[in-house]
Amino acid sequence: MELVVVIAILGILAGLAIPRFMDATATARGARIVADLRTIDSAIMMYNAKTGTLPGGIDELTKDDPGNKSYKLLVVEPTPPTGDAIFPSQANTNKTAISVAKYSYNEGNGRATINIGGKEYTAEALSAGGSYAGSKNG
Repeated sequence: MELVVVIAILGILAGLAIPRFMDATATARGARIVADLRTIDSAIMMYNAKTGTLPGGIDELTKDDPGNKSYKLLVVEPTPPTGDAIFPSQANTNKTAISVAKYSYNEGNGRATINIGGKEYTAEALSAGGSYAGSKNG
């Protein structure tokens, strides 16, 4: 009888834990995207501090030609992971399918963005909740 109770308790615990572990990969993808966006934003700020202007695109951050005001601030341009992602701002919602090949650069606000569902999101919008990059708060 005790063995049946122990097996039942283990079954209940497994039933609660397994769904959380299934979302761990999607949560890691979301965290990586936010970290990549923040890294690109830091490189953009360093570029601006060195040159006094914003870069023309993310690819300018991987070049090393100080004569043309290009500084190698990123070793390579990060590539977003594909698949489902769960972002900190959406922790209790459904997964978001990510299928973009590269990050974008919003020249209007000088920030790195990622296109999800037709809207451009910054790192802050994905990590702390909020609006997409096309808004004043983005």
